[in-house]
Amino acid sequence: MAYNGRMDTEQLARLLGEVPGTEVSAGSGRVTAYVPAIGDAVRLAPEDVLGAEPIAVPTGAPAVRLRIRRGHEKLPLIVTVDDVVFMPAYAADVMDAGAEVRVPAAPHLVAYSEMHRDVRALGRAVDEAGVEFDPDILAATVLVHRCFLAGAVRVGLWPVRVAAWWEYTWARVGGGLPLAPFRVDPVWERLMADVGEARRYAAGGVQ
Repeated sequence: MAYNGRMDTEQLARLLGEVPGTEVSAGSGRVTAYVPAIGDAVRLAPEDVLGAEPIAVPTGAPAVRLRIRRGHEKLPLIVTVDDVVFMPAYAADVMDAGAEVRVPAAPHLVAYSEMHRDVRALGRAVDEAGVEFDPDILAATVLVHRCFLAGAVRVGLWPVRVAAWWEYTWARVGGGLPLAPFRVDPVWERLMADVGEARRYAAGGVQ
């Protein structure tokens, strides 16, 4: 059943619960849909959901497509049996106001699993002996990854493990990249605080 317009907590929870494997809970005006395959959850207030409908992904597996309100924007969000697909943030939204932004090529939609794979791969690559990066290309890639993370957060995800890899890369190469300063963002600071907290309790470092 498709929904257009305001949904209540029960309706949203029921619809998300139809995606196999998704662990859905509801309470205090919020619905949480945990997707075990990515180790993260979408956290949504029903009043922010402008519409939702069950769909099938190309493999034929069931999924739910939603439209999420964030300020004046309407953001797409797809919850599948083993992934979450969302729209990255715009580069201008994560950089300082007035900064000259070299807008890199970025996909209109990205899957959480793809984000994790790409950010982790770059983090590992910067430590490989003998590997050299073009500074402009590396700067564009780091910026795109930051946009991925910001896009995930604004649709209710909290990608601590992925953000840990981003911070790992930034700590090693960020100081030498031709990038304008990032915008001050309290939400990002909270995410980085959780990265630090996770590292303190992780026996093997970044996973």
